[in-house]
Amino acid sequence: MARAVFTDGPFYFHLMEESVNQENIVKSKQVLEVFAVASEYCLFIDRMENVPREDALSFLQSILPALYLKGSMFPTVEVLDDSANERFVTEEEYETLRYRLSNYFGEQDFFSAVDLSNGDIESVPTSLSELLTDIYTDLKDFLMLYAKENPSAKENAVASCHYYFHVGWGNRLVLALPQIHHLVAAAHIPSEE
Repeated sequence: MARAVFTDGPFYFHLMEESVNQENIVKSKQVLEVFAVASEYCLFIDRMENVPREDALSFLQSILPALYLKGSMFPTVEVLDDSANERFVTEEEYETLRYRLSNYFGEQDFFSAVDLSNGDIESVPTSLSELLTDIYTDLKDFLMLYAKENPSAKENAVASCHYYFHVGWGNRLVLALPQIHHLVAAAHIPSEE
């Protein structure tokens, strides 16, 4: 049985057989593109404190939409052996990074956002440091698991990244982007005094 799937963008598709080899999916263009953009994001977050805040915000304003676009086209893969699945970023590493980012953003870290993931339409307090660290954690875990030579590890990495895009990092990215846009725009608009 064949099904339509998108390949090189929203306007191009081709028919794929249902029995596509798992290995081909795990090494597909879509997965490798997410891997590349996720690598760039994680490397930047690791070194962000050495970058002027205006440059960091400009970079985040560019890479977050790219991550979302690539994540939205991520393939679904069936995991044949879930024993190879693991997480790498520890709670201590998470808190250390979140604290560093909170200090980096200072008073610009905290803002209110509407988070629809819980079904409520209420503004809730959140922070860039927490959102960016959540995104980092999901993507870093994907990168580290995918880097293993074990095919089961790669399958689990792709499946987990796809899952966390829908329940984790994809939503966090969408919540962070308006605040980043606001901060970038505020730096380019002269204040009325």
